[in-house]
Amino acid sequence: MWTTDNILNESDVEQKFIYPLLTLPQPNGLEIPSSEIQSKGSIRRFNIGKGRENKLYYPDYVCTHAGLPVLVIEAKAPGTELYEAYREARLYANELNALWDVDINPAKFVAATNGLEMWSGFYDQSEPAYKHDLKDSGIYSQFISDILELFSWSEITKHAAKVQALMRPSGAFKPRRLLGGKSIQNQELSLNEFGVSITSSISYIINPQTVSDRELIVSNAYVSSKRRERYIEPIDRVVRVSKPVSETKAKRLDDTAEPNEIINQLERGKELEHQVLLMVGGVGSGKTTFIDYLKFVALKEHSNSLCWLRINMNNAPVNREEIYRWIRDKIIKECISELKGYDLSSLDEIQKVFSVEINKFKRIYGPLYGEESAVYKEKLGDEIQRLLSDIHAKTIGYLRYCCGDKGKLAVIVLDNCDKKNRDEQLLMFEVSQWIREEFKCLVVLPLRDETFDNHRDQPPLDTVLKDMVFRIEPPLFQHVLFKRVQLALSKMKKESGKKLSYGLPNGFHVEYPQSDQAYYLTSILKSLFENDRFARRMIVGLAGRNVRRALELFIEFCNSGYIGEDEILKIRSSEGKYSLPFHKVATVLIRMNKRYYDGDESFIKNLFSASHDAPTPTYFSRLLILRFLKQELSNKRYTGIKGYISIDSVKKKLTKFGYPDENIEHEVRYLINSKCIITEHLREDDVSDDDLIRLGPAGYVHLDLLHNVMYLSAVSEDTNFLERERQRKQLRTVSSNRKHTFILRIMLLMLKT
Repeated sequence: MWTTDNILNESDVEQKFIYPLLTLPQPNGLEIPSSEIQSKGSIRRFNIGKGRENKLYYPDYVCTHAGLPVLVIEAKAPGTELYEAYREARLYANELNALWDVDINPAKFVAATNGLEMWSGFYDQSEPAYKHDLKDSGIYSQFISDILELFSWSEITKHAAKVQALMRPSGAFKPRRLLGGKSIQNQELSLNEFGVSITSSISYIINPQTVSDRELIVSNAYVSSKRRERYIEPIDRVVRVSKPVSETKAKRLDDTAEPNEIINQLERGKELEHQVLLMVGGVGSGKTTFIDYLKFVALKEHSNSLCWLRINMNNAPVNREEIYRWIRDKIIKECISELKGYDLSSLDEIQKVFSVEINKFKRIYGPLYGEESAVYKEKLGDEIQRLLSDIHAKTIGYLRYCCGDKGKLAVIVLDNCDKKNRDEQLLMFEVSQWIREEFKCLVVLPLRDETFDNHRDQPPLDTVLKDMVFRIEPPLFQHVLFKRVQLALSKMKKESGKKLSYGLPNGFHVEYPQSDQAYYLTSILKSLFENDRFARRMIVGLAGRNVRRALELFIEFCNSGYIGEDEILKIRSSEGKYSLPFHKVATVLIRMNKRYYDGDESFIKNLFSASHDAPTPTYFSRLLILRFLKQELSNKRYTGIKGYISIDSVKKKLTKFGYPDENIEHEVRYLINSKCIITEHLREDDVSDDDLIRLGPAGYVHLDLLHNVMYLSAVSEDTNFLERERQRKQLRTVSSNRKHTFILRIMLLMLKT
């Protein structure tokens, strides 16, 4: 609570009365956020007064809203007359308002106090609206009622909104939107048919779907992830630290190519029945590929003791009413698939499936009716029919016949669970717990690292055993890509005699030997890893720790319509030794297949764009946020964790530049969803002010692009301009595909300022 007691000097007035009055929540105070209160150390000095009275002056406090100065407060020692103090505060407010255009007067409110009385009012009125004696003031006094009505935070917010509305530019328009309707603005180039034919023919290598394809990859192109692997490139170091900072109860594998930590566990065989093994890692980090590697390579010699049942959870129902029946049905189908060569429709095989249940039936009813009697056979038929219609009993029977009776440990893998959201993943863990309790098996569950880290000490994850949790780190993308392309080239070499064709925009078709596909892949690979490693940095940065996404970006690059017939001809004639020029590589990566750049639809975001629903456009807020986070990458001063800072601290730091809290919050969320910022828990939803964030790999890449001419050229099509003539010039540039000289000068000038 603020007080007017024991105030002996001007400092007491500031610290014991003014600051608490400003910051305390209503009805005790004005409820002004501390981040919006500027004290003498950060207040600009002005010359105020005339003639001999002219002096360099600054007040004790200036309260702001989104960078707008709205309230000027002057403090004096007890007993000092307030007339001069109030006049100085008004003069200072007028000097502040003079910095804005005509009729834009943000500094509306002024106040002066000596701790015993307080004058408050408006900058353009010589007499205060209120003069209060503070001797008997309190939270129920007329004083607090009057100043809350005058300039509480809610009143300041209303005034600032009016000023922002006056300042909001009118007629701002993006050049791309002058081209025509949505269909023209969102126009895409025709795909490069030569590239499409190649990526289609090797899709089973880049994105394997079937069991045989996955076995091919792990047997011939598996790339291990080593715990102590050296990261040389700066972007690799950024990717490496973009993982949860919290200590977990998971074992990290030293080398996934020799996963002795897991092999030692699985060699225990049937001791692992009724247990769950968690495979923790980021989305696209290679958990599925690693499980394939375990099955087909690392544990191949244990194939007689392990029975792998893979269940694709992509289409699994995510409600408790359906999931349990669905999962039992999938287990049965996997068992039937493993029992190839068995006639499971025959009575003999069915009795073997339910051997335990039927033997129990025989012990009870055999002596009673005689096993050869018609009554016994009828009752046995009824029992078999009951077992076949009871899906739970049927699941137990098939698991026993497929695995247990053959001395094998059933390993049920709930694949692709990590693609689901947090709540769905936790449901899948509940399902895995139910499976291990109901059936004799080991359940392997891939789980996102952020889900495990955030919920490992809460039900249901708190029941998992530490020895059965393993963390998978993603391998380096370039190593994965090289291996996959090498495998594709070896496959193409075996089919080099085939003739293929691709279409041209004019309708003609060009025939070529399949060996030319190898030239194309080789050339694209060269293009991505030359040019000052620009393309590799971009792909690795945009994908982060998601290797699967990086491979998808590679496929899109190969298929881009910007790689035209002239480039393909150069690739074929040089037999793969030709590299795409830098500007072509940059264009493909920034625009992918869009004719006109749209920041919201592209992997590469427009850092100069503004929120559509913001009261005042803040065109540089995204850039400012990312630069601030980059500046803090090596600091621990905010949280004790290098590079991390709370969203609330970011807001407090940046509001002084004139960006409203709500704008900063909106843009932080936008950048989180764009992968430019990562949260400590790696969630993209349900983010609060207390959450810690840091610059992500994609954000690092975006800052790298700021002085890239191709990037500035693209974003200029999707950036607001005020003058129609500039819009028309930019439109002509966009439409004619000439160099964006005019716009680039503007963008570079904006960057410098």
